[in-house]
Amino acid sequence: MIHSGATATLTRRVAVQDLASAFGNDSDEAYPDVMSTPAMLGLMERACAEIMRGELENGQLSVGVTTQLTHSAPTPVDAQVSATASFRGREGSLFVFDVVVHDPKGQVGSGTHARAIVDRAAIEKKAASRR
Repeated sequence: MIHSGATATLTRRVAVQDLASAFGNDSDEAYPDVMSTPAMLGLMERACAEIMRGELENGQLSVGVTTQLTHSAPTPVDAQVSATASFRGREGSLFVFDVVVHDPKGQVGSGTHARAIVDRAAIEKKAASRR
């Protein structure tokens, strides 16, 4: 059982593939060479998933269900960035977390993220049926 206030922090360096400029597919799209919001969200989700790891039985995964986030400052390539998740509590079947993201200069993002426990085989079967 996860206790309210349980925390996990994940830290990594911003890589070229994490940059907003890496997401443009068309020649007329222009994005800055800073950490993208999807890359920040991925780190936030992984910090939350780390807290849930002990709750999972064989064949289960935790998946993101809802996210509310603010990306408040740019982070350059090669900068270290850390996401710290704190377990807020349960809302029905959802596990709810508050997450804060920092780089060496301060806070760059924050948000709330909810995850659910699912059966891996069942969710992959459901996804395959959507082809």
